[in-house]
Amino acid sequence: MKKLSIFITSIFLLIGCFDQPEITPPQFVSKTPPDSLEAHGIDAAIGNSIFLEWEEPESREEEGLTGYYLYRGLLLNDEYDFDRIATIEREKGIIFKSDEYTDYDVSIDTMYYYYLRSYNDFTMSKETSDTVQYQLANPVSLKTPKGEITDTNPKFEFRFRRYGIDNITHFYFYLYRLEENGYQIKYFYKTKRFDLSRVIFNINLGVSSQQSVILFDDVKVEEGRKYLEKGDYRWKVKAVSSRLGGSAETVGSVSDWMEFSIK
Repeated sequence: MKKLSIFITSIFLLIGCFDQPEITPPQFVSKTPPDSLEAHGIDAAIGNSIFLEWEEPESREEEGLTGYYLYRGLLLNDEYDFDRIATIEREKGIIFKSDEYTDYDVSIDTMYYYYLRSYNDFTMSKETSDTVQYQLANPVSLKTPKGEITDTNPKFEFRFRRYGIDNITHFYFYLYRLEENGYQIKYFYKTKRFDLSRVIFNINLGVSSQQSVILFDDVKVEEGRKYLEKGDYRWKVKAVSSRLGGSAETVGSVSDWMEFSIK
């Protein structure tokens, strides 16, 4: 038995003497601009968190990848300081996803940087993924409508209070209705935050102006009036610091869901 133990130990020592083949790191999914109906890439997530999404290497099976290490960093005194914050294992079942992660251990008004490495049973990738960044702003607080209502064209009210010096320029409103195959988008709306002293904001379906744009509209119309069908709805509002040219933002936040039912 002692000879067998020595033999196994010798095998592992022998393997360690050879350089392991290099393995491929994943790459983050490119972030979509805020005007996109379907959002991808790093983004603000519900619960004051940051959502990350990446593409696994095509060679993952060939290289025997078993997971990914996620690193988070801060820029301190003109130098980046990174720590490994999570291990995402692959092939943990149908529900488990090895191409995304939500970071809840983050604070408002701090820019965070992220990169990834791949690993297998023998080594870790020398190269890293690309680096992405995001900063959470103060989240929007939703007020009405909520619960059971009868108004088929309700006014949507939310509040946004400044948190120190923020760069929020626009609010994005999302309205979903519960259908047979889950919640489906019914209305997507963008409005500009032109008055920094304003706290209360209102949205009326079908109303646009020089400061707002309807990006998607699947709401019913009767005699020129927008109305919502009876059913279950939920809505949220995203606050964004827009960038020139309509490119993807690096600063923003998203409210919690608010649900209501029209009876």
